[in-house]
Amino acid sequence: MPESDASGLSAANEPQQPSLSVRLAAVEAERDRLQAELDARENESLASWLEVVGTESRVLGDMYNTLSWRVTKPLRFVRKIQIKAVELGPSRFSQLAVADLKRRYLGRRR
Repeated sequence: MPESDASGLSAANEPQQPSLSVRLAAVEAERDRLQAELDARENESLASWLEVVGTESRVLGDMYNTLSWRVTKPLRFVRKIQIKAVELGPSRFSQLAVADLKRRYLGRRR
């Protein structure tokens, strides 16, 4: 008479479990498949991001080369100076402006 386990089923009636090496190989194959899928998705994201950055760079380059961008450069510079003067206050701004002018123009006479 075959032996029975705690559930009352005999050992002869139980389905055979795959060996540990077979299960390990299946798990490793699944891991490799998932890693390959993850790598593919990362590459798609990177390619998409690079395409967007390239397009943005071309658009900005085209804009910077327009006549209106070059003509308005002095106006943008003056506006930047105005904003900085308001942020720092007149006395601190004038101190920094004098120091900058000295650094730019007096520093060249060597």
